[in-house]
Amino acid sequence: MRRLVEHTLIGAYVPTESWVHRLDPRVKLLGALTVLAGLFYGANSAAIIITGLTILGAAWMSRVGWKLWVAGLLRFKWMLALVALLNVVFISEGTAIAVGKWALPITHEALGSSALLTAQLAEAIALAMLLTFTTTPTAITRGVERLGRPLKSLAVPVEEMALVIQLAMRFAPIIEWELKGAIEAQRSRGVEFEQGNAVSRVSLFVSVLTPALFGALRRADLLSSAMRARGFEPGRPRTEFRPLRLAAGDYLAVCGLAILFVLQVLALT
Repeated sequence: MRRLVEHTLIGAYVPTESWVHRLDPRVKLLGALTVLAGLFYGANSAAIIITGLTILGAAWMSRVGWKLWVAGLLRFKWMLALVALLNVVFISEGTAIAVGKWALPITHEALGSSALLTAQLAEAIALAMLLTFTTTPTAITRGVERLGRPLKSLAVPVEEMALVIQLAMRFAPIIEWELKGAIEAQRSRGVEFEQGNAVSRVSLFVSVLTPALFGALRRADLLSSAMRARGFEPGRPRTEFRPLRLAAGDYLAVCGLAILFVLQVLALT
């Protein structure tokens, strides 16, 4: 399990035989947007607790190991800490916190707002992880394409946009692999990234970034050649090997999401 955690990239798909994995990608995409809308629209502790319990339940049903969830959230620890710190520092309204006879330059309202926004951001990240852990990039692209088909009447290139999204999702882990490979290659040559001053570390970062960038460009060139060899033409209609169809579980999930959104809105009262 430890090896799996170390080699699972951000946004990687984790194949398991779970009910969440079998859901239609359109339902999961609309569900994620609905949960996010209710989470940030509610903006109170009740909505956060309801959303958090729902995400925990879906994460448990997805059968993805809890170590992957913890490792994924820990990758955003500095961003969450920065958001919490900025809210505490720059919100000055409210009653200052008193420690004995001393009044701290921090208010109760600032702490409450910081905790609220940090929790919202953490749940949004967990929701995005749930979507990517349980849905392949191809399925997400197909879901976006099917949901955006009504826009084709307005001359919006829906299929091309979906293809760009798919390629971007494919290349995000590839670039991370290229960076890891470049770092390991430099370390095998005796380079120590933890030593030296800030200037030397920046120069070492450039020595890693350059080969990683060239590796990503090489992969992009190979991908374009493969697409041309298979006769790909922008705007040309394509067939589907397995057309998307809603099943009974999808309708059940839609009903559950509707109930969740109502509970998030009612949490405001």
